[in-house]
Amino acid sequence: MDKRRQKLEELHKLQKDNERMDLTTFNKLTANFSYSDSALLWFQLNLNQIVTSEELAQIHGKNTGQPISHNIRRIFELRDEKGYDLINHKTKKSNLKVDEWMLLDENPNEEKIRERGVNKRIRMAVFERDDYTCQVCGLSQGDDDPYKEGRKITLHVGHITAHKRKNESEPISHKKLDVDDFVTMCNVCNEGLKNNDFKIITLKDRVEKAPEEEQRLIYEFLKNKFD
Repeated sequence: MDKRRQKLEELHKLQKDNERMDLTTFNKLTANFSYSDSALLWFQLNLNQIVTSEELAQIHGKNTGQPISHNIRRIFELRDEKGYDLINHKTKKSNLKVDEWMLLDENPNEEKIRERGVNKRIRMAVFERDDYTCQVCGLSQGDDDPYKEGRKITLHVGHITAHKRKNESEPISHKKLDVDDFVTMCNVCNEGLKNNDFKIITLKDRVEKAPEEEQRLIYEFLKNKFD
Protein backbone atom coordinates (compact mmCIF):
# COMPACT_ATOMS: atom_id res chain seq x y z
CA MET A 1 0.00 0.00 0.00
CA ASP A 2 1.44 3.39 -0.97
CA LYS A 3 1.93 6.20 1.52
CA ARG A 4 -0.94 8.29 0.15
CA ARG A 5 -3.39 5.38 0.46
CA GLN A 6 -2.20 4.76 4.02
CA LYS A 7 -2.63 8.44 4.83
CA LEU A 8 -6.17 8.45 3.39
CA GLU A 9 -7.16 5.56 5.66
CA GLU A 10 -5.65 7.40 8.63
CA LEU A 11 -7.59 10.56 7.76
CA HIS A 12 -10.86 8.64 7.42
CA LYS A 13 -10.37 7.18 10.90
CA LEU A 14 -9.70 10.62 12.38
CA GLN A 15 -12.58 12.37 10.63
CA LYS A 16 -15.76 12.33 12.71
CA ASP A 17 -18.99 11.11 11.13
CA ASN A 18 -20.72 13.77 9.01
CA GLU A 19 -18.19 16.37 10.17
CA ARG A 20 -15.56 17.88 7.90
CA MET A 21 -11.99 17.85 9.16
CA ASP A 22 -10.63 21.36 9.68
CA LEU A 23 -7.87 22.37 7.29
CA THR A 24 -5.41 23.28 10.03
CA THR A 25 -5.45 19.70 11.28
CA PHE A 26 -5.40 18.35 7.74
CA ASN A 27 -2.34 20.43 6.81
CA LYS A 28 -0.44 19.17 9.86
CA LEU A 29 -1.27 15.55 9.02
CA THR A 30 -0.23 15.91 5.37
CA ALA A 31 2.82 18.14 5.82
CA ASN A 32 5.12 15.61 4.11
CA PHE A 33 3.00 15.39 0.97
CA SER A 34 3.20 17.53 -2.17
CA TYR A 35 0.41 20.00 -2.84
CA SER A 36 -1.03 17.76 -5.56
CA ASP A 37 -1.13 14.71 -3.28
CA SER A 38 -2.57 16.74 -0.42
CA ALA A 39 -5.27 18.26 -2.62
CA LEU A 40 -6.16 14.78 -3.92
CA LEU A 41 -6.38 13.50 -0.34
CA TRP A 42 -8.72 16.37 0.52
CA PHE A 43 -10.95 15.52 -2.42
CA GLN A 44 -10.90 11.80 -1.55
CA LEU A 45 -11.65 12.55 2.09
CA ASN A 46 -14.66 14.57 0.92
CA LEU A 47 -15.67 12.32 -1.97
CA ASN A 48 -18.85 13.42 -3.80
CA GLN A 49 -18.96 16.57 -1.66
CA ILE A 50 -18.39 20.15 -2.73
CA VAL A 51 -14.84 21.43 -2.27
CA THR A 52 -14.35 25.16 -2.76
CA SER A 53 -11.45 26.98 -4.38
CA GLU A 54 -11.02 28.78 -1.07
CA GLU A 55 -10.38 25.45 0.67
CA LEU A 56 -7.94 24.39 -2.04
CA ALA A 57 -6.07 27.68 -1.66
CA GLN A 58 -5.48 26.92 2.04
CA ILE A 59 -3.81 23.56 1.46
CA HIS A 60 -0.05 23.70 2.04
CA GLY A 61 2.84 22.65 -0.14
CA LYS A 62 5.28 19.95 1.02
CA ASN A 63 7.07 20.89 4.26
CA THR A 64 6.45 24.61 3.67
CA GLY A 65 3.70 25.35 6.14
CA GLN A 66 2.35 27.72 3.47
CA PRO A 67 -0.13 27.59 0.58
CA ILE A 68 1.32 27.55 -2.92
CA SER A 69 0.77 29.93 -5.82
CA HIS A 70 -1.08 28.80 -8.96
CA ASN A 71 -2.67 25.97 -6.97
CA ILE A 72 -5.63 25.57 -9.36
CA ARG A 73 -3.18 24.54 -12.09
CA ARG A 74 -2.38 21.48 -9.95
CA ILE A 75 -6.11 20.66 -9.77
CA PHE A 76 -6.42 20.74 -13.56
CA GLU A 77 -3.38 18.44 -13.74
CA LEU A 78 -5.10 15.94 -11.43
CA ARG A 79 -8.05 15.94 -13.83
CA ASP A 80 -6.35 16.20 -17.23
CA GLU A 81 -3.05 14.37 -16.68
CA LYS A 82 -3.89 11.92 -13.87
CA GLY A 83 -7.43 11.06 -14.97
CA TYR A 84 -9.36 11.89 -11.79
CA ASP A 85 -13.07 12.57 -12.34
CA LEU A 86 -13.07 16.15 -11.06
CA ILE A 87 -15.97 18.39 -12.09
CA ASN A 88 -16.64 22.10 -11.67
CA HIS A 89 -19.25 24.67 -12.70
CA LYS A 90 -18.30 24.32 -16.37
CA THR A 91 -19.10 20.62 -16.39
CA LYS A 92 -22.39 19.90 -18.13
CA LYS A 93 -25.29 19.21 -15.70
CA SER A 94 -23.04 19.57 -12.63
CA ASN A 95 -25.13 22.28 -10.88
CA LEU A 96 -21.95 23.45 -9.19
CA LYS A 97 -21.32 27.15 -8.66
CA VAL A 98 -18.24 29.12 -9.67
CA ASP A 99 -15.23 28.10 -7.53
CA GLU A 100 -16.83 24.80 -6.55
CA TRP A 101 -15.31 21.38 -7.31
CA MET A 102 -16.27 17.77 -6.70
CA LEU A 103 -14.46 14.45 -7.04
CA LEU A 104 -16.83 11.73 -8.25
CA ASP A 105 -14.56 8.68 -8.01
CA GLU A 106 -11.72 7.98 -5.61
CA ASN A 107 -9.72 6.22 -8.32
CA PRO A 108 -8.38 7.67 -11.59
CA ASN A 109 -9.76 6.68 -14.98
CA GLU A 110 -6.97 6.11 -17.54
CA GLU A 111 -9.40 6.84 -20.39
CA LYS A 112 -9.72 10.41 -19.13
CA ILE A 113 -5.98 11.09 -19.18
CA ARG A 114 -4.96 13.67 -21.76
CA GLU A 115 -1.28 13.31 -22.69
CA ARG A 116 0.22 16.79 -23.06
CA GLY A 117 3.03 15.35 -25.13
CA VAL A 118 5.38 18.37 -25.12
CA ASN A 119 9.00 17.40 -24.50
CA LYS A 120 12.38 18.81 -25.56
CA ARG A 121 12.52 16.72 -28.72
CA ILE A 122 9.10 17.84 -29.89
CA ARG A 123 9.70 21.47 -28.90
CA MET A 124 12.91 21.75 -30.92
CA ALA A 125 11.44 19.87 -33.90
CA VAL A 126 8.41 22.20 -33.99
CA PHE A 127 10.54 25.35 -33.72
CA GLU A 128 12.89 24.19 -36.51
CA ARG A 129 10.02 23.14 -38.77
CA ASP A 130 8.35 26.54 -38.31
CA ASP A 131 11.64 28.46 -38.71
CA TYR A 132 11.34 29.86 -35.15
CA THR A 133 8.39 32.00 -36.30
CA CYS A 134 4.90 32.36 -34.87
CA GLN A 135 2.54 30.67 -37.32
CA VAL A 136 -0.28 33.05 -36.44
CA CYS A 137 1.24 36.53 -36.68
CA GLY A 138 4.73 35.94 -38.16
CA LEU A 139 6.71 37.39 -35.23
CA SER A 140 10.00 35.74 -34.25
CA GLN A 141 11.97 35.28 -31.06
CA GLY A 142 13.42 38.62 -29.98
CA ASP A 143 10.94 40.81 -31.89
CA ASP A 144 9.30 43.59 -29.88
CA ASP A 145 6.13 42.65 -28.03
CA PRO A 146 3.45 44.87 -29.63
CA TYR A 147 1.47 45.09 -26.38
CA LYS A 148 4.20 45.49 -23.75
CA GLU A 149 6.74 48.25 -24.26
CA GLY A 150 10.30 47.14 -23.62
CA ARG A 151 9.40 43.44 -23.71
CA LYS A 152 10.48 40.93 -26.34
CA ILE A 153 8.44 38.15 -27.93
CA THR A 154 8.94 34.64 -26.59
CA LEU A 155 8.01 31.52 -28.54
CA HIS A 156 5.82 28.70 -27.27
CA VAL A 157 4.74 25.33 -28.58
CA GLY A 158 0.95 25.35 -28.77
CA HIS A 159 -1.57 22.57 -29.32
CA ILE A 160 -3.25 22.56 -32.74
CA THR A 161 -6.24 20.87 -31.11
CA ALA A 162 -6.89 22.44 -27.73
CA HIS A 163 -5.56 20.50 -24.73
CA LYS A 164 -8.53 21.74 -22.67
CA ARG A 165 -11.92 23.03 -23.64
CA LYS A 166 -13.70 26.20 -22.59
CA ASN A 167 -16.89 24.14 -22.83
CA GLU A 168 -16.30 21.10 -20.62
CA SER A 169 -18.95 19.09 -22.50
CA GLU A 170 -16.96 19.20 -25.76
CA PRO A 171 -14.91 16.04 -26.39
CA ILE A 172 -11.13 16.10 -26.73
CA SER A 173 -8.79 13.58 -28.28
CA HIS A 174 -6.81 11.29 -25.95
CA LYS A 175 -4.23 10.04 -28.46
CA LYS A 176 -0.51 10.28 -27.77
CA LEU A 177 0.73 13.52 -29.29
CA ASP A 178 3.70 14.10 -31.59
CA VAL A 179 5.29 16.90 -33.64
CA ASP A 180 2.40 17.20 -36.10
CA ASP A 181 0.01 18.00 -33.21
CA PHE A 182 1.87 21.21 -32.30
CA VAL A 183 2.66 24.59 -33.81
CA THR A 184 4.95 27.51 -32.96
CA MET A 185 3.19 30.53 -31.45
CA CYS A 186 4.41 33.72 -29.82
CA ASN A 187 3.37 34.47 -26.24
CA VAL A 188 0.70 36.93 -27.44
CA CYS A 189 -1.04 34.56 -29.87
CA ASN A 190 -0.65 31.58 -27.53
CA GLU A 191 -2.53 33.45 -24.81
CA GLY A 192 -5.17 34.71 -27.23
CA LEU A 193 -5.82 31.22 -28.59
CA LYS A 194 -6.10 29.63 -25.15
CA ASN A 195 -8.42 26.57 -25.11
CA ASN A 196 -9.37 27.03 -28.78
CA ASP A 197 -8.34 24.89 -31.73
CA PHE A 198 -5.72 26.34 -34.07
CA LYS A 199 -6.43 26.71 -37.78
CA ILE A 200 -3.24 25.84 -39.63
CA ILE A 201 -2.11 28.58 -42.01
CA THR A 202 -0.40 26.91 -44.97
CA LEU A 203 2.19 28.40 -47.33
CA LYS A 204 -0.52 28.48 -49.99
CA ASP A 205 -2.71 30.58 -47.64
CA ARG A 206 0.15 33.03 -47.15
CA VAL A 207 0.85 33.32 -50.89
CA GLU A 208 -2.83 33.94 -51.61
CA LYS A 209 -2.87 36.84 -49.14
CA ALA A 210 0.46 38.30 -50.29
CA PRO A 211 0.56 41.48 -52.43
CA GLU A 212 0.43 40.84 -56.20
CA GLU A 213 4.03 41.96 -56.65
CA GLU A 214 5.24 39.30 -54.22
CA GLN A 215 2.98 36.70 -55.84
CA ARG A 216 4.56 37.45 -59.24
CA LEU A 217 8.06 37.06 -57.77
CA ILE A 218 7.07 33.70 -56.31
CA TYR A 219 5.54 32.69 -59.62
CA GLU A 220 8.71 33.56 -61.53
CA PHE A 221 10.83 31.69 -59.00
CA LEU A 222 8.70 28.55 -59.23
CA LYS A 223 8.45 28.80 -63.02
CA ASN A 224 12.23 28.93 -63.37
CA LYS A 225 12.68 26.12 -60.86
CA PHE A 226 10.33 23.65 -62.51
CA ASP A 227 10.59 24.56 -66.21
